[in-house]
Amino acid sequence: MEYGKVLRFHRVKQGLTQNQLADGIISPAYLSKIENDQTVPAFEVLELLYERLGLDFLETSSNHPSKEKLKEWYEAIAFKRQEDAQKLKEDILNQKETQENHHLYIFFELFRIRHLLLENEVDEAYKVWENIRQYKDTFDEEMEFYYHLGSGLLKYYQGDFDNSFQELMEAKNYSSSIKLEDWEFSDLYYLLALSTSQANHISASVFYVDQALEIYQANYDLSKSADCHILQGINYSRLKNYAKALENFHLARKIATQTNDTHQLKLVFINIAVLESRVENHEASILNYKKSLEYTDELGSSFDIFELLNIIHGLILEHYRLGDSKGCLEWIEKGKRKLESFPSEAHEYHFEVYYKFLQNSNNTIEYLEHSVIPYFKEKKEHVYIIRYAKFLADLLEQQRMYKRSSEYLRLAIQLLNKHSHLGGIML
Repeated sequence: MEYGKVLRFHRVKQGLTQNQLADGIISPAYLSKIENDQTVPAFEVLELLYERLGLDFLETSSNHPSKEKLKEWYEAIAFKRQEDAQKLKEDILNQKETQENHHLYIFFELFRIRHLLLENEVDEAYKVWENIRQYKDTFDEEMEFYYHLGSGLLKYYQGDFDNSFQELMEAKNYSSSIKLEDWEFSDLYYLLALSTSQANHISASVFYVDQALEIYQANYDLSKSADCHILQGINYSRLKNYAKALENFHLARKIATQTNDTHQLKLVFINIAVLESRVENHEASILNYKKSLEYTDELGSSFDIFELLNIIHGLILEHYRLGDSKGCLEWIEKGKRKLESFPSEAHEYHFEVYYKFLQNSNNTIEYLEHSVIPYFKEKKEHVYIIRYAKFLADLLEQQRMYKRSSEYLRLAIQLLNKHSHLGGIML
């Protein structure tokens, strides 16, 4: 047992300095050596240090029965079984050892990061991550694996995809030296596929999807296999291999129909709509967006409503591209009605921009230049900066403001060259 790490963990957790813990027992310098596993002290010394911290010296933690319950909880989180995950969390919190045992506390907090992300509580997950970092030098290799995996997921949710990939690669480095279940390897490969796809390392993402899919298929995990096909469809769409993209989307649709997974069916039709839009099949895009609405719960979670607003935005854009002012206005009105009960600043800008275009509003240029584009720059939403910068460049050119027009056109071209992979929805 690594007594030094346990001592340091509980000392830091209780807010004690080395001087305070060592006082009257040993020197602070000797305690430092113990905590850094540079020496093995006499049992009598350890007993006194443990007693001062209120610990049971005979405690064994790494093989504690509650560890199995923690891993069961983590599996429920990874497979997005939210009700099971919440119940297991409550059961674990009712066990006194969870907060007092070094190993159990560390694993609980590491797993809690992912649970909070599952509940879309990103800020709270970051707080837990900040807290657990102070114990990092007490981690064993298994803890390091889950720490880096959780860090990678957190950075993914924060939109920092390059660093997400780096953290997940660190987790992969530790995975070879610890015991993991097959599903944990496939989970890691799938997360690597997500992060590399978003970071525009598309070929790497294709590779990791194939790695994950092979394990999911071997274990007859239909739901995760469908997730892989959706992501692979997005990857091939970004590579402009549209036939291969559609093949994967249709495989995902076939599986999701069998399993009656309405969320996956919604994602399939949204992504087909995005693909059809990219190849300028705008009528087909509209049909697929409308098909996705059949699987959208308008009374569901905030996440469901946000997806609904995205679909409405897609329908507005496609009708606008077809020159269908009536259809465009109808969806703008539906979107604005939805915003009354579910405010979204981003969608408010989206809907208002097209409304101003259709109404030939005399303040459209000012609205784009001083409100819309600055907002999406702050959010680093490059696809919308590109779109609205191009719109603004056209309007400025019509007003013979050529210098300002060229500035926004140049901004759009620069971002388009840098982010040409943009497109596809994977949630």
